[in-house]
Amino acid sequence: MRFSFEPALRRFREAGCAVDGDLVRFDRGFVAERLAEAPGSFTLHARNPERHVVVGGEHLALAPTGGCPFVLDPERGKRPPTAEDHATFVRFTHAVPLFDLNESGIVEPADLPVESRHLDMDLDVLRWSDKPYFAVGATYEGSRDSVDLAAIVFGGRDAIAERPVMLGIVNPISPLFYDDRMAGSLVAYAEGGHAVVLMPFTFAGGTAPLSLAGSLAQIVAEVLAGVCLVQLVRPGCPVVMGGAVSELDLHGGEPRYATAFHGLAMLAAGQLARRLGLPFRGGGGFTGSPVPDVRAMRESLMALWPALLSGAHVILHAAGWIEGSLAASIEKMAEDVAALEVFHDLLAAEIPVDEEALALDAFREVGPGGTFLGAAHTLRHFRERVAAGPREPLDWRAWLERYEDPGMDPAVEEELRAFVARRKRELERG
Repeated sequence: MRFSFEPALRRFREAGCAVDGDLVRFDRGFVAERLAEAPGSFTLHARNPERHVVVGGEHLALAPTGGCPFVLDPERGKRPPTAEDHATFVRFTHAVPLFDLNESGIVEPADLPVESRHLDMDLDVLRWSDKPYFAVGATYEGSRDSVDLAAIVFGGRDAIAERPVMLGIVNPISPLFYDDRMAGSLVAYAEGGHAVVLMPFTFAGGTAPLSLAGSLAQIVAEVLAGVCLVQLVRPGCPVVMGGAVSELDLHGGEPRYATAFHGLAMLAAGQLARRLGLPFRGGGGFTGSPVPDVRAMRESLMALWPALLSGAHVILHAAGWIEGSLAASIEKMAEDVAALEVFHDLLAAEIPVDEEALALDAFREVGPGGTFLGAAHTLRHFRERVAAGPREPLDWRAWLERYEDPGMDPAVEEELRAFVARRKRELERG
C-alpha cells in the first residue's frame, strides 16, 4: 500500500513494518493484531442523549447523501450550492426522524472559500441539529478542526475521545493508495478518538479489477491498511469498514449503479466485514439519473435493497443522491424518505404467532367459502391495520416546516463562532 503522508510512514516504520519509500508492506500477524484492537461495536453520543446511536450489532443508522458539488433546486434547476442550501439540508435531516445521523458537507457551498468552508459546514451540524453526525474534514488540518469544534460542544478533547460524537469518512485512493489528504484526515480523527469510516468507492474496470472477487480483495486490503494506521495512532479507536463496487461502462465511461454486480458486491462486502469483526457501512440509494424521475427511484431502490440486506450498520447516501452524486436533490430526498419508511417497517417487523395472531376464532366464525370482512377478528384489528397502511409521502417543504431548532447554550455557540472566525483568519494568512 502506498502512503504519501510522512507522519503515517513514520508510524509504520516505528511499528516494524517494511517501508520502501512510500510503499508499506503488511505482515499477516501484524494486521491480525491491529484488527483485534478495533471494537466490534461502539456508541456515538449526541447532544441530545435520546439520539445516541449504537454502531454495530443489530443496529442500523441512516444518513442522507453528502459531498455534492451541485444542488438540484426544485424551482431553479441544477446550480452551485450556497451556504444557505447547506443549512437547509442540515435542518431537513434533523427534522426527519428516520435519519439517525446528520451530515456535514451534504453539499459544498460555492459561495464560501474552499480552504475554510469545512468550518461553516461543521458549525451548521453542531448548531442546527443535536444528532450525531459525519464530519466534513478531508485533510489533516480540516479533520483536526472538526475534532476541535466538537470538543467545544462536548466538554473537551479528552471527553470526546472517550465518548465519540462523530464519524469521519476516509476514502482510499483506489487502487491501494492513501494520499496526504486521506491519510492525514485518518490520523487527525484517530488522534481525537473518533470513529473512522474507511470507504473504498471503486469502479470495476477503472479503479478496481474487472472481476467481483478481485474488486472485493482490493477493498479488504485498503480497509485493513487503514485499520492498521488507526490502531497505531490510538489503539481501540473505532473503525467502520465500508465497501461499494460499481461497474464502469467501458464504452461511455460513466458509472453504472443498481446492477446485479453492484448488489452482489455489497452483499459480499457485508459478509467480509462480519468475518473481520468490524461494523459495516453499506452503500445507499445510488442512481445515475440527472432528475428525480422513475428511473432515479427504480435505481435507488435496487441499490438500497442489497445495502439493507448486507447487514449494514451505517448507510450513508440513503436519500437525496442524484446524477452519480454530482447533485443533491431535496425533492428526491423526501421521496427516498417515504421508501425508507417502508424498509424501516420491514426490518423492524416481527410476526407474532399466538391464538389471536393465527385468527383461530375467525376461521371458526367464517368457515370454508366465507369472507373475513365482517368477522369479529377483522373488526378488532381494523384500526391498527389502517394506521399501518400506506402513508402519503410528505413534500420536502412539509418536512422543513416540521423543523424545530434544538437550541444551544449561548456561551457555547459564542465560543464555536469565535473558533471559526479565528481559524478563518489563520487560513487566510496561509
